[in-house]
Amino acid sequence: MNILIVGFGKVGKIRYEILKKKNFIKKIFIYDPFINNEIKKGMVLDNLNNLELLNIKAVFISVPTFLAAKYTKFFLSLNIHVFCEKPPATKINDLKIIKKILKKKKNINLMYGFNHRHHNSVKKILDIIKKNKYGKVLWVRSRYGKPIDNNYLKGWRGNKKKSGGGILFDQGIHVLDLIILLLGKIIKVKSILNNNFIKKNIEDNAFIILENKKKQTASIHSTLTQWRHLFAIEIFFERGFAVLNGLKTPSGKYGQEVLSYCKNSKKPPEIKWLKINKEKYNVDKSFENETNIFLKSLKNKKKILSCNINDALYLMEIVNKIYKENKMLN
Repeated sequence: MNILIVGFGKVGKIRYEILKKKNFIKKIFIYDPFINNEIKKGMVLDNLNNLELLNIKAVFISVPTFLAAKYTKFFLSLNIHVFCEKPPATKINDLKIIKKILKKKKNINLMYGFNHRHHNSVKKILDIIKKNKYGKVLWVRSRYGKPIDNNYLKGWRGNKKKSGGGILFDQGIHVLDLIILLLGKIIKVKSILNNNFIKKNIEDNAFIILENKKKQTASIHSTLTQWRHLFAIEIFFERGFAVLNGLKTPSGKYGQEVLSYCKNSKKPPEIKWLKINKEKYNVDKSFENETNIFLKSLKNKKKILSCNINDALYLMEIVNKIYKENKMLN
């Protein structure tokens, strides 16, 4: 199996390190106009012409958001399987076009890289919910923040036409994806976006309330003015809780990833907590986990059921509602 990586920045390099350990992958080609000399020259492509001669099975797209849909459509047209990093596109219409293309490509897979749902701590939370250990979910509260710097504002992320949006689209989209994963279809969305600090046409803070048909409610605060790196998600059930603080990421700035969970042995409103379980996750396996899912689907000739075009479209629909409510839609 031959693989192509388009975009050799931070995430492209992470994918490369994972892929090169797979003995069934014969060659890994790289395409990035800004690449340096750290990869063997024979594997670096100057252009994307005559790709059929390279017998490429799949491509990993790790580019700025405004280029994601363009490359996805291009490679699907060549009958090459696609793994594309988040966000999936700057505009939802591009995803609708991609879905139409994909319908004609019955044997071609498309997967999107929402790696947060592939953290082992998140998998543990999903297992608690699935096994109904603590009763139904009552509410979810999430916070995701980091400090802004000049690189953010000067780079493509600070340009709305290239990024598609501010902190909600760049980072908050991960926790929005997790909320949908935990609660399912969202019926109500209320939000406030502001840019009081950066004073540009992208948001530096996003406050969002979501509710599903079961009246389960979730809140998200996604921020560029946290002034320190922070990740936290709390899930409270009828008879217990699961709280994830910190997250292992490539930056290493979000602290220890610790999941605490506990059951109430009494019938509410009485409370008697059993022993609080604490699990530490010292290694970030999320990128490897989702890469393995994608590669396994190719080897077994199975369709991608998770993080597919339908998941990406639904996520973008919620994002669009938020931006429309705040009159910040592209």
